[in-house]
Amino acid sequence: PQGDGVNTNLAFMISQFPDEWVFLAKHLSTQGLTEGAESQELYNNFLQGKLSPTCIVEVCLWAALRMQSVAKTVIGALQYGRALASLPKVQEYYAQFPEKRVAEDHVEVILAHQTYGHVEGSEKNDEAVRLLLERYADDAIYLVFDLKKGSSADLWKMVEDFLTMRGGYTSGAFEQASVKCRWDKAFRALR
Repeated sequence: PQGDGVNTNLAFMISQFPDEWVFLAKHLSTQGLTEGAESQELYNNFLQGKLSPTCIVEVCLWAALRMQSVAKTVIGALQYGRALASLPKVQEYYAQFPEKRVAEDHVEVILAHQTYGHVEGSEKNDEAVRLLLERYADDAIYLVFDLKKGSSADLWKMVEDFLTMRGGYTSGAFEQASVKCRWDKAFRALR
């Protein structure tokens, strides 16, 4: 939670939405994610790293949805597909294809991240992207990134394994590519 040296970004968001922060603290306590329902205790435990990973995600999403953030933009864009999914004709169409995510033939959200998995990028940003993809894996959301010199060995392996599985690919046949992938819930990873 970086800030201006006086307040953390989270403290600033809490100052702008104090009632909602109190509600979040009570909600997390009711869900059994925290022991107490006190908002100051939730803040202190967050700063001291005493919250569970699930609770940390909830706090981060709470803050992200109250500021101008990539997460807020992506989550907002996903609402279009959900709106389409509520239409009877769209529901009728997807009833024929139960293996598909509803509305994926009609809409998709592309999260472009050119430095994903690259030495020039940020592991914290990559982690935040994976969190969004995992959390909204039931929606038609995809990650597009550049695979090139400096990209992680894991990303190269993921792409080369996929191409090899499809057949007709020789390892090392390309030096760079744009990759479109999504979160696979069964594998708990990008695919």
